[in-house]
Amino acid sequence: MATIIDNKTLQHVAALARLEITPEEEGPLLGDLERILGHVAQLSSVDTSAIVSRRPVMTELRPDEPSEGLTRAQGLGDAPATRDGFVVVRNVMGGEDA
Repeated sequence: MATIIDNKTLQHVAALARLEITPEEEGPLLGDLERILGHVAQLSSVDTSAIVSRRPVMTELRPDEPSEGLTRAQGLGDAPATRDGFVVVRNVMGGEDA
């Protein structure tokens, strides 16, 4: 079986997920991911063209109906912090709170 994922890809995915993987953990994780991705590839190759869905393709949604919205005071009322009519949130990108 061809390798689906290599160490470099594993480290890249781990970095995106903010996971620190030790060299000792790489081998077992690569094996697990190979098996998982192999199963997904196997499922993707199954011919489902003859299967008729018994469920609608689109989910039925209720019709949109206009209604009264919140006033600014109501909308800001439950916010933990506000400034000049806006909600103040914790900064996650650096710099001062925005």
